[in-house]
Amino acid sequence: MAAEETNRFTIVLEKFYSGYSPMAFQGNLTEFGGSGHASVMKNIDIVNGEYLTQGPKAVNLINGTQTGAVTELLSFIMDKAVSNDVSFAIGSSKLFKISSTAVTNVAPFPHAITGCTEGESIQVLKGNLYYFYNTASAGNIGKYDLDTTFDDDWGSTVPTGASEITNAPHPSDKKEDIMVFGNGRYAGVYLEESNTLDVKRLDFGQDAVVDDVLYNGGYWYLAVNSGITGANRTEGQIYLYDGAALVSTLTDETGVGMQRIGFLYRINGIIFVAYQDLTSDGFIIGYINGKSITPLVRFSGTLPNFQQKTLYKNSILIASSGLIFSAGAIIGELPYQLSQIASGVYSTIGAIAAPFGTPMVSSTDGTTNFSLAKFSGYDTDSVWKSIVIPTSQGKFKGMIDEIVVLTKTLEDGARCDLKIEADQATNIQTTAKQITGVGKRRHFFTNFGMTPGGMEDFRISLDYSNGSTTKDVAIRKIVINGHYIAST
Repeated sequence: MAAEETNRFTIVLEKFYSGYSPMAFQGNLTEFGGSGHASVMKNIDIVNGEYLTQGPKAVNLINGTQTGAVTELLSFIMDKAVSNDVSFAIGSSKLFKISSTAVTNVAPFPHAITGCTEGESIQVLKGNLYYFYNTASAGNIGKYDLDTTFDDDWGSTVPTGASEITNAPHPSDKKEDIMVFGNGRYAGVYLEESNTLDVKRLDFGQDAVVDDVLYNGGYWYLAVNSGITGANRTEGQIYLYDGAALVSTLTDETGVGMQRIGFLYRINGIIFVAYQDLTSDGFIIGYINGKSITPLVRFSGTLPNFQQKTLYKNSILIASSGLIFSAGAIIGELPYQLSQIASGVYSTIGAIAAPFGTPMVSSTDGTTNFSLAKFSGYDTDSVWKSIVIPTSQGKFKGMIDEIVVLTKTLEDGARCDLKIEADQATNIQTTAKQITGVGKRRHFFTNFGMTPGGMEDFRISLDYSNGSTTKDVAIRKIVINGHYIAST
């Protein structure tokens, strides 16, 4: 990053598509990384690949709050439309009908599901909607004909082999007329052609839980965790099951060892895996490579489940610790990045999905406020900080003389504030420099008011809190010029 000539230096910050420093999960004062890596990031969009700017803001849908139709946290949102501008979601007690702009609040929606205490997942099979949910003591599958008829206890009363399912996570996926779903220690199968349901087709053992299900390339992938849940170490396995789902034996398996699997996700035929090692903070995104997992990036946050993933600009959008992250790259020529791109309206996130192309997120404040929102405009609660850059050499410390910021052409109201944070962020510039000005693309700053004795290290901090929700500041490059001074 630095080019030195006699006692001068130039540092260029660019390639912001790199996302977080690979060591950012260890602490926010990391020096590890390249010219575009961040040590701190909040609601920042670098997924576009060419510049750094504000992340998208989550804006409530019409009827998307407790004053409209959403009076509970939505735990699962379908990730595709069932017809033009129509999809569905499920919460703790109701089935919801949604469009790209609104939540239906006209009878029969939201539909109260008899006995439901926790919604799990939804699938559409041959013109019918099947919704998995838990009751106080067990589980069930409801059926909706996408017209007027709801059968909330269909799974335990109607098909051949009808039976209550377990109170457990119920991830599900479908292929043509076959649906495979998690059922605690079991994997269940429904064959629509014969109207046959087997809620215990595969048994993985007493302490096992099927935590995600995915169909790909002729096989069902089953993510199974075994062990005692909670703050205890568990073991994860990914099993392959024949696509016809007619037998009770497995085809192959991939182990992740003493690590818990959160979800599976398919992009372009590659199966990505989120998994967690309790001995280390956060969790890892990797991909299945033969019979092993190749790690890509590490998060610092809670392990997301099968309800908290979707595709966004060729990356995986993930909900973790009340925030939304992006993992991936918009094109193959760019490195696989990790970034924190957006937030929900409230701090507790239920589900994310993008059935109409624009990501949606459900959230709650944990008491009386609930939200279903979609990305719209720009968030001003956005911060980006570079990695820490050392500027001391022996008896010499660094002084910054000027900073040049290159942006896209700015519009009226667009603004971002820049500060220098020196000496392990203990010496912070008092008055921010404003990156603003209609039509400007080159912003030149001097006189930063920092300690005259020089800096041991520094990082650049960008803050959009005084910016605009409609006019962003897209930063292409930051050039820092300085010199070294003797210091006692």
